Amino acid sequence: MLLNEIIEQLSSSTGNLTDALLKTKVLLHQIGRKDLVSWVNSELTGYPDDNVPPYRVVSMEVHGHVASIAWEMRDYLMPISHLKPGQRKNLTSNNMTSSIHVIEESVKSFREKSGGMRCNLPTEATALFKKVILPGVNVISVWCNVNMGDVENILAEVRSRLLDFALELRDIVGADADPVQFKEKADKADTAGIFQTAIYGSGNTVVLGANSTQTVTVTNSKGDIESLRDVLAGIGVPDSDLDELAGAITEDERNGDTPVISDGKTGNWFTRLLGRAGKGGINVAVDLLSSTIVKALGAYNGMAG
Repeated sequence: MLLNEIIEQLSSSTGNLTDALLKTKVLLHQIGRKDLVSWVNSELTGYPDDNVPPYRVVSMEVHGHVASIAWEMRDYLMPISHLKPGQRKNLTSNNMTSSIHVIEESVKSFREKSGGMRCNLPTEATALFKKVILPGVNVISVWCNVNMGDVENILAEVRSRLLDFALELRDIVGADADPVQFKEKADKADTAGIFQTAIYGSGNTVVLGANSTQTVTVTNSKGDIESLRDVLAGIGVPDSDLDELAGAITEDERNGDTPVISDGKTGNWFTRLLGRAGKGGINVAVDLLSSTIVKALGAYNGMAG
C-alpha cells in the first residue's frame, strides 16, 4: 500500500523526503483530495515568494573578506551592531524558499564536505561596514552564512508533519486495507481535518519561543466568526483585514470548502497578510501572526485540541 511506503520512507533517517512528498501527492490524488496538494507542491518546487511557513525562516551571520597592506582575512565575522534594525534583520534572517530537494542536497553536502549555504551580497554592501573597520583595512566582499542547523530543522519539520498525517490516516483506514477499502474509508474520514491538524497544528495556545514572554490563548468557538475576529483583533490584526477574512471564509464555505491557510480565498488572504507583516505593513510579529491564525482557524473549523 502506498501509504505504508510513505510511512516507511519518512520513518527512516535515510529516507528521501522528496520521494516521500511525491508519493504523498499521488496519494492525495488517489483519494480525491487534490485540494490538499498546495503545501506538498510548495515544498517540492519551492515557495514562489517570501511568504514561507515559520519553520522555513533561518538565521544567518555576516562574514567578509578584509585586508590591509600587512595582513588579510578571507573569512572574517563582520560587526553589525551599528546597522539599523531593518538592515540587521535582512542580514541575519532569511526566508528559505528553496525546494526540499535543494535543501536535502545542501544538508548532504554540509554533512559530507562541510559545505554550507551562503547568500552573496552586492559589492555596494561593503560600504555598510567600512566606517567600523580599522583605518587602512579594506572590505573586499561580504556575504551571509546560513545557519545549517536551522536548514536541517526544515527537513525535520516537514518529515515530522508529513509523518503525523500519514500515521493518522493509517490509523483510520488500517495498515492492510486493499485499494477499494482504502478509498472507501478515506472518503468517509475527515482527511482535510487530519491534514490541517498534522501540517499546520491544532493546539489552542500559541507560545513564541522557549524564552518568549508572550503567550496567546485562542478562545474562539467552532463556526463562530465573531469570536474568531476577536482573537485576531486581540493581537493587532486591523478591522479591514478581519472584514476581508470574514468574506473569504464565507466564500470558501459557500463553495463547499473548509477555510484553511493553504488554499482557497482564506489561503489567499493569509498569504497577503503575512506578506504585509513581513514588510512591516502590520504591527504584528510574523511568527505570532501566523501561529495565531492557524490555531484560531483550527478552532473555527472544529479541529482545535
